[in-house]
Amino acid sequence: MSLVGLIGGVSPEATKIYYELLNGHARERHGGQHSARCAFFMLDYGVMIGHYHDENWDAFKAEVVKGANALKAAGAEAIAITSGTTHVAAQAVAEATGLPVIHMLDSLSDAMMAKGVARPLLLGTPWVMSGDFFAPALAERFPGSPIIPGKDDRDMVGRIIFDELVEGVVTPASRKAMSDMIAGYGDQGADGVILGCTELCMITSQEDCDMPVFSTTHIHAEAIDSWIEAKTS
Repeated sequence: MSLVGLIGGVSPEATKIYYELLNGHARERHGGQHSARCAFFMLDYGVMIGHYHDENWDAFKAEVVKGANALKAAGAEAIAITSGTTHVAAQAVAEATGLPVIHMLDSLSDAMMAKGVARPLLLGTPWVMSGDFFAPALAERFPGSPIIPGKDDRDMVGRIIFDELVEGVVTPASRKAMSDMIAGYGDQGADGVILGCTELCMITSQEDCDMPVFSTTHIHAEAIDSWIEAKTS
């Protein structure tokens, strides 16, 4: 049976959700008490967030590549990264390991095109929303034009992610603030919402929004499960 290696820990809260989703998919696929056949390499969030805030992307990528090489040594035949921001290292991982990377943006783009979305609101860490990686990488795959929130909204989303969600905290006030902010962009023409940080599914779901919500956590986990199923069927 083939083994998929997952790089986690950025943050542990999102990685837990991936593991639960993958095990749920395994039970649905095989029934009974089956679980997902995968291996995790957990990066140290404290180290990674330090590199993030320092914008030391060389050091950030190097940590991810170390994890990917360890997973390859453990027998992984494909790599998945359980974080939107950490996909900045996806190409480096592919080059260093020679393994396929089950890329979050591939499955996200497919899901949005299937829904006919053209102007999704892009939410994530501040760097995902306004940095020079995520939006350009998405543009290589997706023909639409994502809406980038204004600075105050980017700051709010970043605060909720870094001060609350990565600590496992979800407050009603922050949930309402997110919902109100998303609705405002809907009034300005957004026709979908990208939860481009894998922790955001903890606080925002389809029930909170009138427009389609694209949780990268759930969409990516389904893509990983599809890889596992294709290799084991």
